[in-house]
Parts: sequence; structure tokens; C-alpha cells
Amino acid sequence: MQLTELSMKSQNPFVRDYLDGKEETTPFFDYGLNREDWEVRLCDLSSRTYDRSALADYLLGYHSKFRSKKMNEAIERLRDPASVAVVGGQQAGLLTGPLYTIHKIVSILVFAHEKEQELNVPVVPVFWVAGEDHDLDEINHLYVSDGGNVKKHKLAQAHWKKSQAAKTALDSDKAEQWLNRLFASFEETEYTNGLLSKLKRCLRQSSSIAEFFEYIIADLFENDGLVLLNSGDPGLRSLEVRFFQELLEKNDELSQAVKQQQAHMEELGYSPIIEGAAEHANLFYEHDGERFLIEKKDGAFFVKELELELTRAELHQLMGEQPEAFSNNVVTRPLMQEFLLPTLAFIAGPGEINYWGELKSAFQVMGFKMPPVVPRLNITFLERHIEKKLAERGIDLKEALEQGSAAKKEQFFESRVPSGFTEAVKRAKEEIESIHSGIRIEALDIDRSLEPLLEKNAGFIQDQLSFVERAVIRRIEEKENNILRDFDKIQTSIRPLGAPQERIWNIMYYLNKYGPDFLENYKKLPYSFQNMHQVVKL
Repeated sequence: MQLTELSMKSQNPFVRDYLDGKEETTPFFDYGLNREDWEVRLCDLSSRTYDRSALADYLLGYHSKFRSKKMNEAIERLRDPASVAVVGGQQAGLLTGPLYTIHKIVSILVFAHEKEQELNVPVVPVFWVAGEDHDLDEINHLYVSDGGNVKKHKLAQAHWKKSQAAKTALDSDKAEQWLNRLFASFEETEYTNGLLSKLKRCLRQSSSIAEFFEYIIADLFENDGLVLLNSGDPGLRSLEVRFFQELLEKNDELSQAVKQQQAHMEELGYSPIIEGAAEHANLFYEHDGERFLIEKKDGAFFVKELELELTRAELHQLMGEQPEAFSNNVVTRPLMQEFLLPTLAFIAGPGEINYWGELKSAFQVMGFKMPPVVPRLNITFLERHIEKKLAERGIDLKEALEQGSAAKKEQFFESRVPSGFTEAVKRAKEEIESIHSGIRIEALDIDRSLEPLLEKNAGFIQDQLSFVERAVIRRIEEKENNILRDFDKIQTSIRPLGAPQERIWNIMYYLNKYGPDFLENYKKLPYSFQNMHQVVKL
């Protein structure tokens, strides 16, 4: 396993300028990413108080199911007043979801270790499991390679409401059948049975989608001291209720702050991505297992789907009585994180960098500073046989990562079609149509009722020429099949469905093919947080 770095720019202008250190993005963040910024952040955190004992007690209770000594030791470190956390999060995808989830966890671990050595303070890696997320269509599937094509492999459930992932029950029989079908699409190796058995063990222990995710993550990173914080756990609400009420009391200020920050972003030519922050309370209310966004208008709060309307005082009281019924949205989740955890740094994906930039003023409303936002590692796995095909087909690695190989495939194929063939077919069609048109005119002078027959005949002749053209093209495809398939294999591996590899493929393909040592070696590579694209050659 070998690490190579490439310089690749983000397609998002705001993210690109932030990573390049442009002054235009400075007003959207409280800290830079220089060494002195980390010292300032540490100093700022030391002036705040956290209910560390209550948080550690809660986390120890929650993590008891994982039976992990390393996890418990990491949690205990949070009691130390000098300790801080490096935090990142993601949805609870099936079998850990797309690769970027694993890349983000590795980023958290690597960065936490790096900062602990640099700052000489305890730094705890924390992964925020978005168990409160109810967009189950985003997490109920994986993609597999099926005969060279990318195919969605969906876990069908009897009925999924708008329920939180942490509360969405798994049909264990259907899930196991789904798992078996998934692994049937993989090449069987010496590691297949062991990996499948381990996943089935995690499945049997799990009552929900989020828990299935957690057991797998806890197993994959059992020796790394990674702490999991499931935002969908009702037991967490006792620690959050006071802050929910503070968010409610300052709701109008928060909405205005986000609106103004977004306006400033637009003035500079950037595009905000958070929608409706000014019209919403930026909190969700759960009723009968479903999650609904709380909206507001003229000082009142309401859930239109439930025809429920509450005053601020009534909603405040309801939060105290039923804290488990409330959860955060994209605006308030970062604020809740800052309330709960002494966050040294937040590890963010590209989209998160954009929307966190819209929240600096919201942090200020709540009396906080936004933690330094560190871009996660962007990683592509390059298998040896794919690297070989890149060289054979004359495709530059950076070009393949940014654009894929489809254009090169088309270019190669066109070079194999005789230069005059396509033009000859086109010319033949035009000349024959000209001749046939004259015949039709003469025939119609004899009998107008012949028109449908004549038009059909003209179409038939054109179709025959198209048939000849397709037959020649098909023969060229057959002749060059091995080379054309090479282009397809490159595309499928590096940019499946025209997207970065990390957004489509799942870690289980690599664990099945390369074994458990794959992840351990991958975690230990000498990564750098210098905004370079990391290529891991296998």
C-alpha cells in the first residue's frame, strides 16, 4: 500500500477559496488553520465550562454494549478539564455507507493524534452518528458492480415512515438475505466467510439501522479509541434539553443571523446551501414515530402536518416535559455539538464547509465561537490492475480522477471507425432519399392513395442503411472489446456513475478482497492535511 498526493481543486467556489486561504472567506470563520490558531482555540475552550462528568457517564453507559476497553478509556479522558475533541459526523449508512464515511473517520483519528502530539493535551476522536436523520432513502442502499455496470442494491423494508435512523427497526431476516445477495456479487476470497460472519453478528445485535452501523464501526475501529455519539439516542436528550430551550428563546436572533450571513455570502458571489432557516425553528418534533420540522410565523410555532400550533412558552414547557421528542436540524446540530463537546476541530466534507460558513453569526448568538473547520481527507483507492490499465490506455491519473475515462473511450472508438465510413453512409442516405423522393412524386401523380406505402418503403430503405452502419459499428466493438472494456473498468473503479469513487463504493468490497489488514494499513499511511488529494495505491 502506497500513498501519492495530487493537487485537485474543488468545484465549489466557496470551498475552493477557503482551502486556498482566500481573504474573501475569512469573515465566515472564527479561526484559520495555522499553528497559532490552535493555541488560540485551546485558550478559548479553557475559558468555557462543560458538564464533562455527565457526558462521560452517559457515554460510558451507551458504549457498554460495545464492550470496548479502548472506547471506555477514550471516554474517561473527556473528564480531564484539559481534554478536547476532534469531531466529525455522518449518516448511519448500511455497512458504513459510501467510502467517504470511512475516510472521515480516518481523518478524525489521524488529526486527533496529530494535534495531541503537537499541543500536548488529551485529544479525543469523536464520531457524531446522525441517528436522528430521517432521510432513509439516502442510507437504505449500497452500489455494487454487476457485470461491469453500477447497480443499486437496496434493502427493502415493509414500511419506512419519516422516522429517525436510530429508531427505524431492522427486519433481521430481510437484512440477512440482503447481505447474502450483496456478498454474492463479490468475488469469493479467503476473507469472504469471516467478513460475512462478522457482519451477521453485528446485524443480530442490532435493533435499528443506526445500531447496525455503530456495531460495524465499533468493530472496524475497536483499537483506535473512537467515541461514538448517536444524536438520535433518547438518552442524550437529558443533556441537551436546557440547550434546546436556549435555542428556542433565541430562535428569532438565530434565524436573522443565518439570513444575514447568507446575504453576505451571496454579495461575494458564493451560493448558500441552507434553505428556509428564517422560516423554520430549525428544530424537529417527533410524533407517532415520525419526525416533523417545526415552522414559525408571527410569533407562533407550528407543525402543519399535525395541525399543531404552540406559543413559545408552550413549546418551552413541552421541551422540558418531552425532550426526547425534539432533535436538531442542519442549523442547530453544529450548535448542539459545540454545547456538548469541547471541540478543538470539526472535520468537514466539502458540503459541510459551505454550510458551516453560513453559521458563524449563529454561533455568536449562542455565545460561542465556531471551531476550526478542517477539510477531511479526500482519498481514492487505486487498485494495481486499474493503475496498469491507466498506463496502457494513456490516461493520466489526475484526468481519470477528475473526468473519468468515458471521453477517452469515445475518442479511441472513433479512431477505429474508418474515416470515410460514417460520411459514406450519410451521403448514401441523402442520395437515395433524393432518388426515392422523385419516384414518390411520380407515383403519387398516378394514385395519391399510394402515399402511405411509398413512405413506408422509403423508411425501410433508410433503415437498411442504418442496419449496415450498426453492423459495422458492432463488429468494430467486438474487435476492440478488450480495450473498450479497459476504459469501462477504469471508469467504474475511479469515477462510477460519473461521481468520485468515495461517493459510490463501500469499504466492504476492499475488505473482502484484501482482508482485515487492509484497513489497518490504510489507517497508518502518512497522510497530510495540506488540501491534497490522497491516492492510496493497493
